[in-house]
Amino acid sequence: MCFSPQADFTAGAVVTLVGVETLRRVRVRRELIVGALPLLFGIHQLVEGFVWLGLRGEVSRGVGDTAKQTYIVFAHAVLPALVPLGFTLLEPDRRRARWMWPLVGLGLLLGAYLLWQVTAYPVGAEQQARCIDYTTHTPNNLLIGVLYVVVTCGPALMSSRRHLRWFGAVSLVGVITAALVRVDELTSLWCVYVALVSVLILEHFRRQRASEDSAPAVGPVS
Repeated sequence: MCFSPQADFTAGAVVTLVGVETLRRVRVRRELIVGALPLLFGIHQLVEGFVWLGLRGEVSRGVGDTAKQTYIVFAHAVLPALVPLGFTLLEPDRRRARWMWPLVGLGLLLGAYLLWQVTAYPVGAEQQARCIDYTTHTPNNLLIGVLYVVVTCGPALMSSRRHLRWFGAVSLVGVITAALVRVDELTSLWCVYVALVSVLILEHFRRQRASEDSAPAVGPVS
């Protein structure tokens, strides 16, 4: 797939529809964060479409810069804080949830640190042959990368729900593959990849609701 504004807009539109369908299946508040992830991923890809257009001079500089900042803040700061919290709140197994809560704390700290990095210092974006190379002031060291992967993939891998574990596993494979193939464009490649595998979250909620709706109702004891 050759990444381009058209590719981002197409992927974003498709994933946004998946996100709307996923949110329709959310029934309780603790499901809301994970249930909203596909929609957020879809909007995120639509935003990158405007980053492309800004780099090509097809929209105003203000629109392009706003899209770039929005894209990088969500990818670097919002996701590591939001994802572990959402999966932990959704986990019904208390033993597993106890192991997830430290990742929630770690994710909040990492998200706050990365938010500072991408708002206090300039963010760059450069069009490459197939995707966008984002640059930030954040030290490009192994520790930050490992912590990011741990908090964004770890809670899903620890889930007691099969399709959520698959989401974590596929996301982990995606980020490792993207890092090995094109490390300079990791943010752009992994974000579109994880957006497309959001269908696994929809499948989780679809099966969850089907299981609940097919369960026999418990009537009053006579």
